[in-house]
Amino acid sequence: MNMALRNKFAQQYANTYVETAASEATPHKLIEMLYEGVLKHLNLSKFFMEQKNFEKKSEHMNRSLEILNSLRQGVDLEKGKEVGGNLFDLYDYCYRRAFEGSSKNSVEMVDEVILLMKELDDAWKQMPDDIKRISKEQIENIRV
Repeated sequence: MNMALRNKFAQQYANTYVETAASEATPHKLIEMLYEGVLKHLNLSKFFMEQKNFEKKSEHMNRSLEILNSLRQGVDLEKGKEVGGNLFDLYDYCYRRAFEGSSKNSVEMVDEVILLMKELDDAWKQMPDDIKRISKEQIENIRV
């Protein structure tokens, strides 16, 4: 089997694995996966920025921005009230800062977003286990 075909199969397997994991995940786990994804792509973007490989930097920064946008759009401002608004504002700030950092090739700006997202990821992982296991249906049934 040639290398191109092997890479294609590996990518198809990875895509299937991620799709399966996402379809079976709790809402808490989905957010955790998004945080891990954005951190991975921000770090890769920064690495390629430092290497002056701007094509790869752009590829990973675009993925980061897609994830940040998904996080921002996923905030329920009605149910979330002030906390939801603050989280939306933080995601929005990270999105704008990452975009600006990419356009200016500023490692410092990207580092700032990495730090903020790492803090969110750490806090998210510290939630009690009973909250981590709540299903989407249970969340929708919560009365505010």
